[in-house]
Amino acid sequence: MQSLNLDENQFKNYDIEFETLSFPQLSAVKSEMESQLGILFDILKNKYGADMDTALLSGDGYPRNDIDVVSIRLIRVKVIRLRNDYKKVLELLEKKLVEQLGRSSTAQVENEIRVPETPPLIPFALVKEVAFESPAFNSGLEEGDKIILFDNDIHVRNHDKLASISRRVSNRIDQPIKVEILRNEQQQSLELTPTNNWNGRGVLGCRIIPL
Repeated sequence: MQSLNLDENQFKNYDIEFETLSFPQLSAVKSEMESQLGILFDILKNKYGADMDTALLSGDGYPRNDIDVVSIRLIRVKVIRLRNDYKKVLELLEKKLVEQLGRSSTAQVENEIRVPETPPLIPFALVKEVAFESPAFNSGLEEGDKIILFDNDIHVRNHDKLASISRRVSNRIDQPIKVEILRNEQQQSLELTPTNNWNGRGVLGCRIIPL
């Protein structure tokens, strides 16, 4: 990353055994990773005019000459590695919290550790298709949107491979659901109302895949 003039102290590789860290240490690493991911996304967008999905090859299969393909690829690799480490940290945080709850009362745990209340603004799902005049279409959802928060409490830590979204939608037919998305790396809020009262398939009319 030195060729990109990025601070190695800020964007570091986590060559450590996460299992050896305590809950507070893991929580600090998690916050640090979220900050790094946000900065990297900002650099991709504002410095290189790209995101994680921007095509790097031209129509003839050669690298594009209108963008810095090498730097974009290096940043993407850094983002992917950070995301993988981030998922490991989240899993360990959940495991250690369960273990702590097994040893202490809820009141003791609340006094000893502070669990972050604000969901991380990390994309966890990608909108691939949106049917015309579907509930998703009418809400303003577009292909390529990245979901970061669904119905205020479904996010990257708990979406259960999108099963949580499916269950929530099934229980909220004809009821509005707030959705936070990233579009061109800008955060937006939409209101989506699943319904059977339209001419297409499903209650949303869109296809969503995990990131």
